[in-house]
Amino acid sequence: LMDFNDWDENFALHKAYELKMPEYLTKRHWDVINYMRDYYAQNGRIPTVYETCENNNIDLDELEKLFPDGYHRGAVKVAGLRDF
Repeated sequence: LMDFNDWDENFALHKAYELKMPEYLTKRHWDVINYMRDYYAQNGRIPTVYETCENNNIDLDELEKLFPDGYHRGAVKVAGLRDF
């Protein structure tokens, strides 16, 4: 995904499937994904893993369970964001 604005929920679902995530995207997944996208839109950068955890009231273990491939290889990709 090259353009932030080309992302949609179908992209996220496809990417999650492609990454072989063990469950469908739950409300908790969407909370994190939408937070990350909103943060990026407002600040022009991807939030740090710590900002994401703090602002979604989750710990690193829960985030890792949600996105087993990790923050950058999982959550960032599903959210359609790019690390430059």
